[in-house]
Amino acid sequence: MKGRCTLAAATAIGLLIATGPTGASEKLTLRVTPNVSSAPSTVIVRAYVTPDAGNRTLLVEADSGSFYRSSEIQLEGDKAPTLTEFRLNSLPSGEYTVSALLTDSKGEETVARKTVLVLSRFGEPE
Repeated sequence: MKGRCTLAAATAIGLLIATGPTGASEKLTLRVTPNVSSAPSTVIVRAYVTPDAGNRTLLVEADSGSFYRSSEIQLEGDKAPTLTEFRLNSLPSGEYTVSALLTDSKGEETVARKTVLVLSRFGEPE
């Protein structure tokens, strides 16, 4: 049991260092909280989009390989809110890649990614 807790703590610290405070470009910044949690978990994804007349859609995905959830919204160009928040409820355990994909009127895409760890009740991803 002690070994599992140590492994979970080391993994959590590694994820925090690797992902940093933002996964970003000038057009799109992604914040995901919590970075590490216990299953089933609610994860909050905040996508900050720089206002631009060309902004068309924002897609947010969470993928662990065995579980996938996504949500897409239409943006009203430079009239869209700067912050869009998504709640991913009841995520089962696993290591998730959370991505935000901003598409503009020319079809160009901007991507920001974060890693989230949802631990099982035994303190490890499944």
